[in-house]
Amino acid sequence: MAHGPCDSREWPMVSAELRALLDAAVDAIVMMDDRGRITTFNAAAERLFGYKADEAIGKDVAMLMPEPHRSEHQAYVDRYLRTGEARIIGIGREVLGRRADGETFPISLSVGEARSDAGRRFVGIIRDLSAQRAAELRTRALETRLSQVGRFSLMGEMAAGIAHEINQPLSAIATYAQAAKRILEREQPGMQTLIDICRKIDEQALRAGRVIENLRKFIRKQDIQTELVDVNRVVADVMNLVEADAHAEGIRVSTRYATDLPTVRSNAVQLQQVLLNLTRNSVDAMRGSPRKERGIAIETERTERGGVRVAVTDHGSGVSRQLGDNIFHPFVTTKRDGLGVGLAISRTIVQSYGGSLTYRDNPAGGAIFVVDLPAPEEAQREHGQRKS
Repeated sequence: MAHGPCDSREWPMVSAELRALLDAAVDAIVMMDDRGRITTFNAAAERLFGYKADEAIGKDVAMLMPEPHRSEHQAYVDRYLRTGEARIIGIGREVLGRRADGETFPISLSVGEARSDAGRRFVGIIRDLSAQRAAELRTRALETRLSQVGRFSLMGEMAAGIAHEINQPLSAIATYAQAAKRILEREQPGMQTLIDICRKIDEQALRAGRVIENLRKFIRKQDIQTELVDVNRVVADVMNLVEADAHAEGIRVSTRYATDLPTVRSNAVQLQQVLLNLTRNSVDAMRGSPRKERGIAIETERTERGGVRVAVTDHGSGVSRQLGDNIFHPFVTTKRDGLGVGLAISRTIVQSYGGSLTYRDNPAGGAIFVVDLPAPEEAQREHGQRKS
């Protein structure tokens, strides 16, 4: 492979051994002088960027960058040479590269510096992240589909309670309608009584409608987009589904909402899915429990770091020591007819927001599952650290 002439005043002649080493490297290696001119371009760089070495050597390294970095690159170099303040040298980061055909693609870039009598020289080691990013997109798509399957499975498990919750207002509507009919059949119908009955029919119809609307929102397929949400509102909006499921088993649900909670960056429907998974497990664990009358408690509070915590406490059979943290692994379940994906999905959802899902034993018997969500600025810092 031709590398073109290398001016010894700019860079010491690359030996045959070093050239072989550079060309054997899996990652692209690009060397440049302090004016940003490419002096070495290995075989992996040729494959990655689509330029031959003799097309790249002597050219400005900005040719490998998309805008706006392409135009701003020399200013970055000049600032570093003037101030010594490193923005990328010795740090490494994920940026975009530009191929010869103009295509942009994600890369991991590490830059090192060498000083000699000839001046400063820089070496960039570049790894193509395209396959990794594509795999991450496929994984997210699979997780989204699995989450949708999990929601339908969850609704199947909760069907009896939801049917009961909807049937109650429908039965009340039928009763009130029959009463109104009897009043209208009188010679002197009581108008005030009819007005009261119509009001009650309206209230019960709205009650049934809220359950159906929340159910529709929960199970519909949608793009998962994050936004700043009020966790107390998320919990309150799904409580009729939680209570329907628990009341069908004769289990009381209590809530305690902390005041002045910060908003957190998440997706409301996904958080509701986590909450329903946790409460459904609590209902299953408390079915037939001697501590059943103590019920399930859902509490929100502000964390020590300024985030939000949601705790679901039950008084059921608890988590066996043999299972331990394995309960969060896919397809691990203690239910006879369970899929074993609920807790795995829930932990993945919470972790995607920079949070955590953990459990501990309830001293009074049972289990406490805890969702910790970071404040938006904390989540951004952690996301930035993971990227760098």
